[in-house]
Amino acid sequence: MSFWRTLLAWLGIEPGSGNEVEDLRDPRQALDQAYARQIELLGRARRAVADVVTARKRLELQARQLRPRVARLDEQANAALEQGGRDAAADALTWRTALDAELTELDRQAGDLAAEETRLRQVVSGLDLRVQQLRVRRDALLAGYEAARARAEVGQVLADVRARDAELLQAVQGAEQRVARTRIMADALQGRAARGALGPAPAVSDELTRREEELLWGPKAEEERRRAREEDQQS
Repeated sequence: MSFWRTLLAWLGIEPGSGNEVEDLRDPRQALDQAYARQIELLGRARRAVADVVTARKRLELQARQLRPRVARLDEQANAALEQGGRDAAADALTWRTALDAELTELDRQAGDLAAEETRLRQVVSGLDLRVQQLRVRRDALLAGYEAARARAEVGQVLADVRARDAELLQAVQGAEQRVARTRIMADALQGRAARGALGPAPAVSDELTRREEELLWGPKAEEERRRAREEDQQS
């Protein structure tokens, strides 16, 4: 039988009985309930031992009080016989026989209770051992459970860190792309300014100038500037 099924058996819960089993999914609750159940059983067994001891001592006290009476009746019967009082002697012997039978019954019951006390003390010893074992096992399992929860939390933290690292890497890559586009635009503007300072450009460079203007002010350039503004706003 598995540990969890043993716990369910201790708690009097049948597997698959409903919400009670669902509640036991938290091992801490199951362990605490099982341990409390064992403590309760141990307490009941100890109280039973105490009750048996009390009853045995009561019977032993009655027997101790009865023995002197039996002895006195023997003395009375002997004295009556010596004095010739046969009726008094017979009456004393009748009482002695009745009390002696009662004394024998008290001794028998006290012996039975002593045997029951021995058996119950063995039960208490076994329950006490089970409680000690369950306490050790409970503490070990709780420590393992807490360690597992800590590992899960650390794993979640690491997963969050990795996710944030991915976002940071994406942001850095976006910034690098914006810097690269800005450099291209700056180089193009610088080249245009240099040609303007040197005077009219030769006819062979008209095509190059047209391409640079398209790069700086054309639809693609405007789209790049719009994307850069959106990325700046998002970051």
